[in-house]
Amino acid sequence: MLKKMCGLRASAAALALTAWTGLGTAAAETPGPPPKAPTRTWDLKLGLSYLATAGNTETSSTGFDAATHQEWGLWAFEGSAAAVRATRGEVDTAESYGLQLRSERKVSDRLQLTAGLRGERNRFAGIDLRTITDTSVQWSALDTPTWKLRTLSGLSWTREDPRGERPMGDVLGGLLQVDSVVKLSEGAELRGRMTTYPDLEDGGNFRIDSHLGLQAALNRHLAVRLGYEVKYDHEPVRGFGTTDSSSTASLVVQLGQRGQG
Repeated sequence: MLKKMCGLRASAAALALTAWTGLGTAAAETPGPPPKAPTRTWDLKLGLSYLATAGNTETSSTGFDAATHQEWGLWAFEGSAAAVRATRGEVDTAESYGLQLRSERKVSDRLQLTAGLRGERNRFAGIDLRTITDTSVQWSALDTPTWKLRTLSGLSWTREDPRGERPMGDVLGGLLQVDSVVKLSEGAELRGRMTTYPDLEDGGNFRIDSHLGLQAALNRHLAVRLGYEVKYDHEPVRGFGTTDSSSTASLVVQLGQRGQG
């Protein structure tokens, strides 16, 4: 009887061991959850300004700008567009358009490889069309909750179609840019950007574009922004000045989303 009970216990232990081994093998063979797709983040800002006078003077000016930034995984894309038009009576006194596109590939937390395309038209500054392509390196010099500072440096190729008798020309140049964002309070920030385009074939020829903007949030989706922009061309088209500046006050609509893929 004792031997029979011992035999039954041994059989039960063997069955239990076999069952645990089978469960372990099945768990090992069961595929884990699929890897999550990289999180995509994006934001979009739209700005609109308008001014009109009537009576002794009849003037009007309109301005529009848009900016977007998207990130997914190691890649990022940003783009912006701007347009300004002013008239006095029925005569145009100012008109300019600009577009910028840039793709970015992260190399490290602070370093990115980028390629950009810019285009602008400003006939009142002597430019029918100017396009700029560049290949650059972007470096995050400072990244804190209150201050972000990054630089962009690389080579650029400019094709310019000026007004007047000067023919279309191509220029091999450089690109040096500094971007700064200072958070003044929970809903206010100061943004600055300065871009220099040196001519590598003519050391005395260069252009500088600079912009300063102060933005204050009204609520989650609305903000007001004051902007000041200065453009300097050391060798402008004949008959035009070297410096142009503009001031704007805009209502900004801010949109954004975080999602998958």
